[in-house]
Amino acid sequence: MKSSEVKFNITAEIDGKEKQVNVTQLETTDGVPYYACHAEEVEITQLRNETYGKWEQLWGNLDDKTIQQLGKQIEKQITPP
Repeated sequence: MKSSEVKFNITAEIDGKEKQVNVTQLETTDGVPYYACHAEEVEITQLRNETYGKWEQLWGNLDDKTIQQLGKQIEKQITPP
């Protein structure tokens, strides 16, 4: 684990239930950040904010509405005040 690794918690609605999601920021081999999301210690998805402004799922099977909701919560955490 890198010392610069970013971790935080968000709350999101997944499958109709509000869940605590643990998010870890990681990087692809070309240096682009993506976010591994865990709920109840199980990885549920990996997301990346694409250059065209939409959050995309790299891994997992969440619907687009949930992906965009998670993305907005992640943005709130990573955007400086």
